[in-house]
Amino acid sequence: MSQSQLLLDISTHALLHLEFKKLDKRLTVTEINNLLVQYLKRVVKANRYRAVRKPTKNWLLLGRQSGTNLESILVRDQERLLQTCSTDLYRFVGLIREIEFQLRTKVQYSLAHDIDLNARYGKVLVCVVDEDLTSSFDDDGLMIKSTQILFIGSSDHKDVFSAVIEQSGYFQSVVAYEDESHLRVELFRM
Repeated sequence: MSQSQLLLDISTHALLHLEFKKLDKRLTVTEINNLLVQYLKRVVKANRYRAVRKPTKNWLLLGRQSGTNLESILVRDQERLLQTCSTDLYRFVGLIREIEFQLRTKVQYSLAHDIDLNARYGKVLVCVVDEDLTSSFDDDGLMIKSTQILFIGSSDHKDVFSAVIEQSGYFQSVVAYEDESHLRVELFRM
C-alpha cells in the first residue's frame, strides 16, 4: 500500500473514530484534539504504519499545540489525499458525509428487514440498506456490487438528498422506489 493510501486510511479512520465519539456528547476543540491525539498515538506505534510514521507524528504535534483544530487539518489533508489516491470506498464514505452534512442527520446502516423507521436523526431517515456492506467493496476499495440507500422525509429534504446523489460523479444511481416521502436509490460504480 502506498504512503498516500496509508495516510488516507489513517485520516479517515481517525475522523470516523471522532464521529462516533461525537454521537455521545458535544465536544470542545480541546477534547476533539485530545481524542485524535490518543488515536494517532496508537497508529504511530503500529508496525503497519511504519512507512508513514513521520507525517503521522506531525499530526500529533499539531494536535498538541494550543489554538489548533486537528479535525479541520485532518479533513483538509484527507480531501487532498482523496484526490491523489481515492477508491470507491472512500468516495462512498465521502458521499455519506455529504448527505449527513446537507441534511443535518446521521446515516444509518441496516438490513432491509431490520430498519427502524422511527429512528431518525433530525427530520429525516437515511439508511444504507445492505446485507453485508463490506462485501460491496473488494480489498482494494473498488465497488464490486451495488448497494442501496433509503431516504424517508419531506419532499424538500428528498430533493436535497436527490441532488447530493446526482452530484456524485463517481456512482451511477437508479431509483429503485419512490413516492412522495420515500426514495430508495441503488448505487453502482461508474
